Amino acid sequence: MPGGKWSDDAFLNTLRHAGDPLADEAVARLIADGGSGAVGPIFRMLQANDTPLPAGAPQPLEDFMAASAGLPPDIDQGRLSRGGDGFLRNALPSVVVLLASSLPRGYAAPCLCELLSISRDLERHPFDRLMGVVQLLVNISDADAFQPNGRAIVTARKLRLLHAGVRLMAGRYRPHYRETFGVPVNHEDMLATIMAFSYLLIDGIRRLDLDLKAEEAEDLYYVWRIFALLMGIHPDGRPHDDSLIPATLAEAGEFYASYVRRNNSMPDRNPYGVVLTQDNLKMMKGLIPWIPRLLGVGYAPRICMTELMTPEELARVGAKPLMGHKLLKVFLSAVLRLGQDVGEHTHFAARLARLLLQGMVEVDRRGQVSFSVPFTRLDVRGPAFE
Repeated sequence: MPGGKWSDDAFLNTLRHAGDPLADEAVARLIADGGSGAVGPIFRMLQANDTPLPAGAPQPLEDFMAASAGLPPDIDQGRLSRGGDGFLRNALPSVVVLLASSLPRGYAAPCLCELLSISRDLERHPFDRLMGVVQLLVNISDADAFQPNGRAIVTARKLRLLHAGVRLMAGRYRPHYRETFGVPVNHEDMLATIMAFSYLLIDGIRRLDLDLKAEEAEDLYYVWRIFALLMGIHPDGRPHDDSLIPATLAEAGEFYASYVRRNNSMPDRNPYGVVLTQDNLKMMKGLIPWIPRLLGVGYAPRICMTELMTPEELARVGAKPLMGHKLLKVFLSAVLRLGQDVGEHTHFAARLARLLLQGMVEVDRRGQVSFSVPFTRLDVRGPAFE
């Protein structure tokens, strides 16, 4: 058994009770200045999650953006570039892993599902939710994302404000939450969400028996380590201190195993996780055109979940393995390997993946995905809780 701090319940409990005072203060000031009804229009002024603050924005927003730390001084831009390219080279299997493994594995944690249950947005707006995930991946993987005032920095700052809004709403609509689960959107849960886009993604690619070199995997994880720091996961007053973030994939694995032990449960204690998983399956099936569906490709989402999740992981979210369908499995494996083979042509694959992913968002949304602070029950949405 690992014996580091990522297995230490006392240390992990400090993460569970840590929030984001700076963002919470900014949202409280916005409400004090204009009331909750004025906050929605203020955030719509921003238009998109990586758009710089417009002229004339309210002072609490200006102060929050100015006070939020930028990039750490020792950042390795070469690793960030390689990590972003690594994701884009593996874009097709990565999206499959996120939808068929990372997200449903997260639904096994009642502490996450309780927040999602404030607004069952996955059922009402499933494709919107998927596009939010895609937009986040594009923003973080962009070549200039981690330059000063780049897309990753602006995205992180706005998501911190989103989280502050969720903490406020949790107090109103889930008054038992703090007593049961700790601070809403705490550091432990945020780290678990970061793992869905990094450690679980890498783990899923390997579960598919696709090639992923150790160095490439570490560089991909490094991108999300830096993003986690920008998201405020650091000791109070030390914004460049990354001691609260697993430094390597091995440490990430130790943390995630501890998170599952501490937070995941079976369906009898987490019925909403089952609902979210079924909604996610319906969404994935709905993305398949009707003619391939008639030819049996409609089984692909369940097959992918069966291949990517262990029986115990499936059981936690009320899903059963789908046996058989060997020919379809062979076909799906060939498609994923073909996508990775194309990725060997690094620059071509990265450009193509970025164009396709951003194109998906623009077709659906006529532009980039916007985020707002959720001051009504129906506004709780965004990729940070997927």
